[in-house]
Amino acid sequence: MKCECGAPLLVIRIEEPPEHLSKQEKLLYDRLCDLECAECNRQYYSQPYDFGRKINEVKGNMKEVYSKDE
Repeated sequence: MKCECGAPLLVIRIEEPPEHLSKQEKLLYDRLCDLECAECNRQYYSQPYDFGRKINEVKGNMKEVYSKDE
């Protein structure tokens, strides 16, 4: 995977499968990861880690629709 600037993206975090899953279910669980550009340090959050799916574009102006306070 490559950044918009053309440099490679490095995996900086990988999601752990939930503990309640069986070993077989953990093998099938599609994990997410966070990536960082090796040159410009741009970060891409919640990207697919397993099965080589395309990169998810993260939008900057997201509105929070759920809050624990409500």
